[in-house]
Formats: sequence, C-alpha cells, structure tokens
Amino acid sequence: MNRKKAAVHRSTETTSPERTVPGSRTRQAGRGLRQLAALAATCALTVTALTALAGGASADTAPVNPADPKTPVTVSSDPLPTAQLDGVAWQQVVVGDTVYVAGKFSKARPAGAAAGSQTVSRNNVLAYRLSTGELLPFTANLNGQALSIAASPDGSRIYVGGEFTQVNGTARSRIVALNAADGSVISSFNPKVGGTVRAIATAGDTVYAGGIFSNVGSVSRSRLAAFRAGDGALLPWNPKTDNRVNALVVSPDGRQVVIGGAFSTLNGSSRPGFGLGRVDAVSGASMSLGVNNTVRNSGTNAAILSLSSDGTNFYGTGYIYRASNGTGNLEGSFSGKWGDGNLQWVEDCHGDTYGVWASSTAVYVAGHNHDCRNFGGFPEVNPRVEHRAVAFSKAATGVMAKDTQGWPSFTGIASPSMLNWFPDLDTGTASGQSQGPWAVAGNEQYVTMAGEFRNVNNKPQQGLVRFAVRQVAPNADGPRVSGAKFNPTLTYKSAGSVQVDWKSNWDRDNESLTYQVIRDSNPTPVYTTTQTSRFYNRPNLSFTNTGLAAGEHSYRIVATDPLGNTVKSDILRVNVPVGAPGGPAPEPEPQPQPGAGASDDFGRTGSGGWGTAATGGAWTHTGSAGLWSVDGAGKMSLNKAGLGLTARLNLAQQDSVVRVDTALDKVPNGGGAFLTIAARKAAAGEYQGVVKVSAAGAVTVDLVRVAGGTSTKVATKTVPGLTYAAGSQLAVRFSAVGSGSTALGIKVWPAGGSEPSAWTVTATDTTAGLQQPGTVALTGYISGGTTNVPVTAAFDNLRVTAQ
Repeated sequence: MNRKKAAVHRSTETTSPERTVPGSRTRQAGRGLRQLAALAATCALTVTALTALAGGASADTAPVNPADPKTPVTVSSDPLPTAQLDGVAWQQVVVGDTVYVAGKFSKARPAGAAAGSQTVSRNNVLAYRLSTGELLPFTANLNGQALSIAASPDGSRIYVGGEFTQVNGTARSRIVALNAADGSVISSFNPKVGGTVRAIATAGDTVYAGGIFSNVGSVSRSRLAAFRAGDGALLPWNPKTDNRVNALVVSPDGRQVVIGGAFSTLNGSSRPGFGLGRVDAVSGASMSLGVNNTVRNSGTNAAILSLSSDGTNFYGTGYIYRASNGTGNLEGSFSGKWGDGNLQWVEDCHGDTYGVWASSTAVYVAGHNHDCRNFGGFPEVNPRVEHRAVAFSKAATGVMAKDTQGWPSFTGIASPSMLNWFPDLDTGTASGQSQGPWAVAGNEQYVTMAGEFRNVNNKPQQGLVRFAVRQVAPNADGPRVSGAKFNPTLTYKSAGSVQVDWKSNWDRDNESLTYQVIRDSNPTPVYTTTQTSRFYNRPNLSFTNTGLAAGEHSYRIVATDPLGNTVKSDILRVNVPVGAPGGPAPEPEPQPQPGAGASDDFGRTGSGGWGTAATGGAWTHTGSAGLWSVDGAGKMSLNKAGLGLTARLNLAQQDSVVRVDTALDKVPNGGGAFLTIAARKAAAGEYQGVVKVSAAGAVTVDLVRVAGGTSTKVATKTVPGLTYAAGSQLAVRFSAVGSGSTALGIKVWPAGGSEPSAWTVTATDTTAGLQQPGTVALTGYISGGTTNVPVTAAFDNLRVTAQ
C-alpha cells in the first residue's frame, strides 16, 4: 500500500468521516475458432514453451476441467450494461433479482448515458434489476451518506446504516429499515444510534449493527448493538471493542457473529481481538476463533474491512500500512470455516482489499492488488499496475511462499489458486481516495461490483457493473493482443525449412487459447496448438515448417479463445533461398472473380466438399474433406468441441446482400453454436453477420467487424420470441452495402415464414480497409464447452445480390 492511500486509512474514531475508509462489508449468512489441425505430410513440427503455468491448469469461463478445485468456472469478464451513479457506492446487497446499493451520491442514470445526462434523483441509496441492469423506482432520500446495507432474512426489508439523520424527511438516527419494494420508511423500527453505523447483519428477528458509537439512546453500547427487527427495541447483546467496527457476518445457524474492524481488544481481551473476533449471537460472550491466530489487523494503520459468508465458510479482507508497527499483517483476503472457526486459506496480495463475495465456484474480491507473487499470482511491475477485480478458488490448493519484499509473511500457510479473471476497472475521484470498486456481491448467475470507477474494460460505466456466467454473458471479450504486437518472427533455417516463433496471447477470462499457423493465405492451417497463458505469463511458442519449395512464403498467427473470439497477427513474409526437393511451392494469393452475385440451391449430392455453386464458382473449404458433404444442402460436420469450418466463394463484390437458410441437427450444449455469414472477406478483414444459438435455444444476432486481425462486435441483439428447435431452419438476411460508410444489417426468422420488414439490428462502419470488394463465406462453429458432438450445420437456398 502506498503512503498516500495509507494516510486516508489511518483513521481513528474522531477522524472526519470524509477521511475514513467506509469499510462496512456485511452479508446476510446463507447463500477464433479452434479449428482442425491439418497435418501436412511435408511438415516437421516442433513446439517450445519456454515458460509454463504450473500444471497447465486453466481456470476461467471455460476451464478444461471445471471439477478440478484449482480450475473452477468464473463469470465472464464482459461488462454488462448497468445503471450508473455520480458519486461512490460503498456497499450493496442482492435480494432475488434486485441489487440494493448504499453510498454517497445524488444522481443516477441509465447504462450508456454520459455523465450528467438522463439523470434522476437518488440520494445515497438506489436499486437496480440484476438481470437487466435497469434502475428501479426504489427511492429513499437520505440526508447523509450510507455506509452499510443488508436485507432481512425474508427480503422484505432493507436495513441501511451510515451518517444520516433523516430519511424521506423523517428523523432516523444512522440506521433505518426500508420497504424493499419502494423505499418507504418502516415506522416501527427507529433505534437512536449515537454515532456512525458502518456494518449491519441480520438473522431471524435480530438486526446487528457495528460502527463508531458509544450509545443507543441513553444506554451505553461500545461500537456494537443488536435490535429486535419488529419494533427496533435494543437487545441485551453487548460485546465491547476499543476501536471502530467495520464489518459483521452471522453464521448460518444464527448462533455466532464474526466481527471485523480496527479494534485491538474485544470484550477486554486481545484474543480474540486484533481486528477480528467471534461472539455468541445472544449473549455477546467471546468465542475462540482460529483464524485470529493467523490474521491480525488492528489500530490506526491496519484493519479488517469486510466480511461475508457463503453458508459454509466466512470470508474477510483487510489493509495494512508498512508502518503498522506489528499491529497488522494482511492486505489480501482469507477464508475461515464456520464449523470450527479455523483458517481455510489466506492470500496476501499486496494492495488493499475492500470487499469479498463467494459463489458456489469462486471467490471474487474488490481492491487494488498489485503484487500476488507469493502464491503464484502476478508480480509487482514498474510502473505499478493495479488490478481491482480478481478471483480465487474456494478450495485451498497450495501454500504461501516466503515474502521477500519486506511485508509480513504467511510462509507455509494454505493458499487458494488465483483464477484467470481480470476485468479492467479504473479509478474515480468521488471519495478523494482514487479507488475503483469498493464492494462485490452476486448470485449464481451474476457478480456485481460497486464503487467509484468510471470505466470498465476501457468503456464508460460509472460506479456499478455486472458480470455474468458464460450462459448469460455475450462472451465477446477475447484475446487481447493483435496486429503487429502479435507478429511472429520468421527465420530461414536450412533448405526448405522456416522456423516460426511467437509469444502467446492472453485473454481476460480464458486461459487456454488455440493458435493456428496460416501459410501462404491458405485457410487450412499448417499447424494448430493449444497453450495456457495469462497477462503475466505468456509462454513463447515455436513451430518449424519443413519441406518448403524455394521462394517467398507468408505466415500469419491466429489466436482463438474457447468461445470463438479471434485475433490475428499481420501477414509476414520470408524468403526460402534453397527449397527442399519436391517441396510445396508457395500458393498464390486467391484472386477474386468479378461478378454480380451468386446463388446455390445445393441440388446435388456428394462428399468431400460442396462442389460448384449454380452461379459464383466453386466452393473452397477449411478442414479435412471428410467433414464436408452436400445432399440437398451444404453440410459441415462439427465433430469436436471448439471446431469451426468455413466455406467460401471467390467473388469480388463490394455491396453484398446475402440470403441463406441454415439449420443444426441438434442444439449444442455448452456455449452453443455460431453460424456466420461473411461479406467483403479479403486480406484486410471482413464484415460478419453472426447467428448464435444458445444451449437453451435462444437466438442472438451480432454484427461484427474484423480488421487488422481484431474482431469487434459493433451491434448485438437477442431475437425476441424466437427459440430454436433442433432440425428447424432459420432464414437469415445479412447486408453490407456502401462505400466509405458501410450500412450493416441482419435479420433472422423461421424459414418458410414471412420475412420481417425491419432489420433485427443495424450498424454503420467506416473502417477504411473494409471499403473494398471481397468474397462471401459461410462458417459454422461450436463452442469449446460443447459435449454433444458431432453437430451438423447445414446451409441452403443461398442468394448473394448487390442490393
């Protein structure tokens, strides 16, 4: 942690609220196608990985083995459109399909709206729909910031704590109960808390509160209190701390309360104490807590900042400052067992950690981590780079290494695995502390981040954001490095031999990527391999191509993630002065044939290819001949997960309107199937109209630009009311028309039905390299998670016209 941020954290009970880390973290207890490897008889293949990830594990949205405790499934790194706010969100709680948010803000606006536009009043608390991100008409006007928020066990009430003294014009002293439906104040709950409430937790008919206060009404309470939910009456529960309380969490059986904060003593003892302790939920008496033997954060330079529970374990986060004089040792997070209170694991990523939440598969944290090397994560770099949203395994999968950077060391203590989930959230200015996310929550389909960030993955999204599991997410966040930065090195080695070297790519939410080496613009790769990588561990790969004829040969590297997102290097060329006897000559670049379109009804039978279209010439194909056939329709057999096959006509057409029928013999499970029409396909790139069929049969259409080796989704929409059934035909029309500015459109409907008059989705694109003629292609692809293979994709009744 740097000194500037430490100064903000070094707060005491008399420090101005504007200068304290809110720290109230409470939870209610309980809850490119990977194509065929084409082996050339004249190629000798060599692969070298100069560095490798431990065990070759893959932990992301599509892990190789999701049952492996080291490689569980995570949500996607695609940020979903979410309501925005103009300040800072300190805390959030998820109740069903609603996310309730507490913080310091006065305005909210829809996803996509620029700052200051389309705003509505929301004073320090708001709610939005989890499944859509839309702002809800839940309004409660607080006259001071809200620092904590929790739900009643039945979800009918939302309890908010903070610094306010009025809610909706009604006097309320730092804690209030709100109707979960509309934000109205529940009149029967009205405790008079004498200072800031920073933490709330609920169990049964009891509401627990912690913070910076010494009384409730005229009754003494030392930073902790409990109330009866029905009438707000103060309960006898009366544990005592000597410094602020930041977080509370109740055990699944309602018998224990774990307390986190900056205190050195709890009930007059330092064990439990040092920022963390456990007490009886009724009497408030101290209980032993094994985690406290390892994790100890207290005082003016250290604290436990958040606590949460998944029903089996409890989780916590903390911060320390190097000058904490031994009163703190953890900036990361930990997992403890409710059963015996002992430690499950600890991770000591440096850079404060503000919030933690666990799904059934992974643990997500919010903070500003910059050095996680002690258990196999990313190291410190100069200049420093902070990662504000990361994830870990729920299981203990290793042990901590000795710290060598002058920080407290957890040598030999059980640790989790760092997972490959690295969305980019930047910092904001609302708190004056230059932070990004402060809190994380979720359910089994979504993870939500809340804070003061302004952009996510370099796109505007202020204060709130959602991420979703693969089955819900657009899965459009692919390999990160393209074009010249991904170029291979080509070296002539000996007669007929070229060595191709390149650095592996990386992906924010997929660790295992597939690489194809394309030679002489032949769409069939001469080599395919799969390699794990992360942004901080990118192995070098090498392939030796032998048996080449003399002359110039070109090479390109294509990287694809398990969901079909692809990036390409530039095309590079190398001269082979001495060829191998009988080696293959360089294949000339295909020359498109001018024409006014194409048509094909596939009224023929055959195998090994699609033959020749009625107009437009012969079809060319990727993959082995055995995967192609024609029998009243052009068919491709997608016989393994992650396989994509492409057929194309060699046209030279700038304006293309493509109409085709397509079908699948079964609905693929996993990430579904992608049926793509490409127009203006040339060396510079192409435009694509993509029809995605999910495992549930939902149909989504995308408009995609491929330029400079990078695929960019320019528009997308799920087709309302259309569910795909195996064997049925979909009619698709895709248009790419214009010069200088290209109008794109796609529509899809059941074949045999009436064609909709309107496009399902449209877009305009002006990419200079795509404002030229190119050919037309059809592609079928199934996701890397598909297991019900083979899947046959069929195309029929093709028409390509200029308008």
